[in-house]
Amino acid sequence: MSDAPSALGKLYDKHGDKFRFLIVGVCNTAFSYVLFLVLLALIGPPIQTLANAESSLLRVVGEHYYVAVQWITWVLAVPVSTTTMKYFAFHSRGRLLPQVGRAYFVYLPAQALNSLILWLAVSVMGLTPQIGQLLAIAVTTIFSYVGHKYFTFRAPLEVGEVAPRDLIEK
Repeated sequence: MSDAPSALGKLYDKHGDKFRFLIVGVCNTAFSYVLFLVLLALIGPPIQTLANAESSLLRVVGEHYYVAVQWITWVLAVPVSTTTMKYFAFHSRGRLLPQVGRAYFVYLPAQALNSLILWLAVSVMGLTPQIGQLLAIAVTTIFSYVGHKYFTFRAPLEVGEVAPRDLIEK
């Protein structure tokens, strides 16, 4: 019985960042999804009217308004997400602004994948944008964890410091 707290402590020491990332990730995902729904309702219809524009580019944006809304959501949500991950999930050292910049870089491929999945879900599969976005979120979550763990919130080595053994051995 007395070994259980010790075993849990060791498990948390080894995987605490994953647990914290999961909790913060759920909150960030909920925030982003609610923001997407609000923006879809508020600015989706005006963007959708671009489908009648003379310019072919504006017509495409109007026809796929939900993807445009998703990109706007992304721009607004990344700083919020990065801040919560910095302070709660990864307990990261370093300045926030450069980490937000790196987070955009990490999220960019996931965002492109998200847009593709959202477009396929709505245009090809016939799902609503709301359901398509949920599908896209499910697919891109793991990608963002790996990127943040090993890029956005990695602690820079100090001069003369050696990388942790588990990082070298992976």
